[in-house]
Amino acid sequence: MSFGEEWAELRAEAAARQQTAMQLNSLPPGVGPSAAKEKVKITGSELRRRAGKADIVRGDFRDADNRTMTETKQVGPSLKGFASRSAFEVFVTRWNAQMKYVDGLLEQDVSGALRATADDFAAEDQEQADRHKRASKKDRDLK
Repeated sequence: MSFGEEWAELRAEAAARQQTAMQLNSLPPGVGPSAAKEKVKITGSELRRRAGKADIVRGDFRDADNRTMTETKQVGPSLKGFASRSAFEVFVTRWNAQMKYVDGLLEQDVSGALRATADDFAAEDQEQADRHKRASKKDRDLK
């Protein structure tokens, strides 16, 4: 079979497989997220536990950065007299700014947000409990 014939055959097969209608990908029943045996249970204590883990990651991140920068800062003085020294100083400044930014994200946007959500859960639970207490008191008063 020549290249032209093989190419024409492959194009014909591809054209036959193409559909003009939209087709959604799907999983067979019993597979994927809908088949999960366990439901996700979000509680304030679980959110606080996850925030604690984020704090550990943040600490590990900071320790790794400190170790790296201790070694990296030793390079600067050895570049005295080289034109690249000023570029290295810019690198160190930018690196420190980025590490501070990531540290802030981990502190505020991850662990801070998880703790704030846990507090919101607790407040909502308290509001629901208070509402049910008031409703049951009204029911008792009506009897």
